[in-house]
Amino acid sequence: MKLPALCILGAALLLGGCGTTQNQRISRNEALFNSYTPTERKLIRMGEVAVGFDQDQVRMALGEPTRERTVDSAAGKLIVWEYAEINPRVGLSVGAGTGSWGRSGVGGGVGVGVSPDRTKLLKRITFDRQTGEVSKVESYD
Repeated sequence: MKLPALCILGAALLLGGCGTTQNQRISRNEALFNSYTPTERKLIRMGEVAVGFDQDQVRMALGEPTRERTVDSAAGKLIVWEYAEINPRVGLSVGAGTGSWGRSGVGGGVGVGVSPDRTKLLKRITFDRQTGEVSKVESYD
């Protein structure tokens, strides 16, 4: 029974360790971060995004988006980044069988499945395609 527990633990660590922190993203881009205004630096450190931010600033504040898409609007094409919390579904199944035709035997198996099909939208960031800057920030926390 130790194998299923190890599989579940491994899957949880894999899903939980996919992101980076603001401090890591800032330190990787320190010169760029230092070129921002004090207000922009403060917002990035707080994990916040403001209208007028560019894609680098959004990545520094929030990391890579969960989903990126282009949408048509009356104003033209817009780039939309969505940030979602993934709530994986973990399933465990156990099976056994017996032999037939005069032969005896018992078999068993354990399966662990993890699927990230349950998500909660946290933020939607819309960029103006012409300027490349954030034109709208929606939070669903």
